[in-house]
Amino acid sequence: GPRFTTVKQLPYDRIRTTMTEFPFCELCWEEYSDFENRRFHAQTFSCAICGPNYKLFNNKLEEIEIHHNENLLLETTKRLKQGKIGAIKGIGGVHLVCLADQDNTILNLRNRKGDRKYKPFAVMVPNLEIISNDFIISKKEESLLKSFRRPIVLLNKKNDGNKSDLSELIAPGLKNIGFMLPYSGIHHLIFDFLGKKPLIYTSGNTSHIPMPIENQEILKELDGIADFFLLHNRNIYQRADDSVLRVHGIKKKLIRRSRGYVPEYYSLPFECKIPGAIATGPELNVTGALLRRNRIFPTQHIGNVTRLETYNFLKDAIFHMKNLLQIKDSEINFITTDAHPAFESTKLGKDLSEKYEVPLYPIQHHFAHILGLMAENEIPINEKIIGISTDGVGFGDDGNIWGGEILLCDYESYQRLGHLQYQPMIGGDRCTTYPARMLASILLKTMGEEEARKQFEYLNLSKDLEYGKDELKLLIKTYNSSKKSYNTIPLTSSTGRIFDSVSYLLGACQIKTYRGEPAMRLEGLAYRGNPNKIDLKIEYQEKNKYYIINTGKLILDILDLQKIKSNRVKDIAAKFQKEIGKTFAEISVNLAKYYDIKYIGITGGVSYNYSFAKEVKNVVQSKGIRFLEHDKIAPGDAGISTGQIIGAIFKYKTNIES
Repeated sequence: GPRFTTVKQLPYDRIRTTMTEFPFCELCWEEYSDFENRRFHAQTFSCAICGPNYKLFNNKLEEIEIHHNENLLLETTKRLKQGKIGAIKGIGGVHLVCLADQDNTILNLRNRKGDRKYKPFAVMVPNLEIISNDFIISKKEESLLKSFRRPIVLLNKKNDGNKSDLSELIAPGLKNIGFMLPYSGIHHLIFDFLGKKPLIYTSGNTSHIPMPIENQEILKELDGIADFFLLHNRNIYQRADDSVLRVHGIKKKLIRRSRGYVPEYYSLPFECKIPGAIATGPELNVTGALLRRNRIFPTQHIGNVTRLETYNFLKDAIFHMKNLLQIKDSEINFITTDAHPAFESTKLGKDLSEKYEVPLYPIQHHFAHILGLMAENEIPINEKIIGISTDGVGFGDDGNIWGGEILLCDYESYQRLGHLQYQPMIGGDRCTTYPARMLASILLKTMGEEEARKQFEYLNLSKDLEYGKDELKLLIKTYNSSKKSYNTIPLTSSTGRIFDSVSYLLGACQIKTYRGEPAMRLEGLAYRGNPNKIDLKIEYQEKNKYYIINTGKLILDILDLQKIKSNRVKDIAAKFQKEIGKTFAEISVNLAKYYDIKYIGITGGVSYNYSFAKEVKNVVQSKGIRFLEHDKIAPGDAGISTGQIIGAIFKYKTNIES
């Protein structure tokens, strides 16, 4: 509920929340003081007399004089029915709201928000019955949707060809849509007056910066985006976005952990008496985290800290959590960060280390993923696991970009036993925005310039580069120049970049407009594919129990499969997802047997892909090995700060002992 967004400090009483601005009326005070009343000491309850109260503003930021709540709701829903976009303030921030079945309105919303060409929107529905004919809703998904946490849950479209009334522009190219049910009074009241119409409910901000939470900021920042504003006058002390998750079988996979989950803690599976420590997280999809003895308290979802506004939000969230937990400066024993030296979150960690005069412990990105997985599954201190950590980017010990890793881990250390073949990223991060660049880089390395040029022409690859043929010429020139000078092109073992390349090759995604889009569109393409119709085997090399998965050969094989007219791209996509999962699993099983390991687990952002993760699980369990997966800690970068704390605990203990 609203507690986290309103409380300033503990203990939790009304006078220490932003509700202190709204004294109880006589009737509310009687209920609050009555031990037998269900509202006894309910700190945030109120009524229309006490406040808070809503007001309506037009697109000129002028208040519309309406004196009764019923008329306020009638006017709000009338504007929504007319295709208008509203900014509606809620518990932890402000949403941009519009009808979910009107293409023109949704296009307007995308254009006004800025960098939001294809990124999916969440949809709020008054009940699940209105979408049950078009979307698969498992018992687990229904339970989560109806829980007090009220998260956004990704639901798959049905496979029987039914066409939903929802606009295709909500989540273009994807197999699922994120739905949530009403979780505050204003939501229920709007649906009471609107009827059984689904609404887009998306964060009320311009792209890449935190949503505003003060009314004047909301009016200023969303001017030109919203057509009207429905704002209450309760101050939001801490913003909290809606939490987002998907379900694999009976396990939930948190994508964004925020409202409904924060400030709940994770209990460590081992004894820890350290009074306090801080983790600053990675750079993308960030959360911070604080250690309080045997418990880890992650912050709410922060976002990408490459922007100053988000960087400041991370600092504020960390200090607020520190204040709530009543951790004194003198109780901070260490700071921990990502191992990437250029991350803004790493720089913040260095500043905090100097401020509190305590050690700084960088933790390798993929090791942090696996540490969170181990703690969640209560792995004993003296046990090791084989961890499969697959994502887009993580700074490796050799200075390269890791992201397709098989690590032998305990809580204190890790050993790299396998990974995807290194591939060049010509142009660095431009390869993440333009998958055609990543594919071109792989083809140049694998085939050489002469043969690669033929494939570029066959694919008409230059059309999907920002500067067309000129950019392709420069890309080839850069690659040839790199042969003469060592280390001029970054190398990556990223699983994300391979998914991007396959997505481009099969026509699912030509340019990335939001994080994870190529892989998500590939999963959407594969959703109705049949992997059994495609013959594909991924090769790998082993030397002294060290494995390298041959992704260059994999890309060439998919290119050949794509050229066969009888092969459907959706079948190739389905086979690729399954086969790469199978390959990671087979290698991990071989290593587990060799090192006598009882556990194999999967983590990292790519493990959100259901087919990939399911194949790993099936292979591991078929060999009688215990399979570890996430259910509480986010598999993606939102879980990194928790892993950083765990890794740093053992570094700190080692330093103390030495």
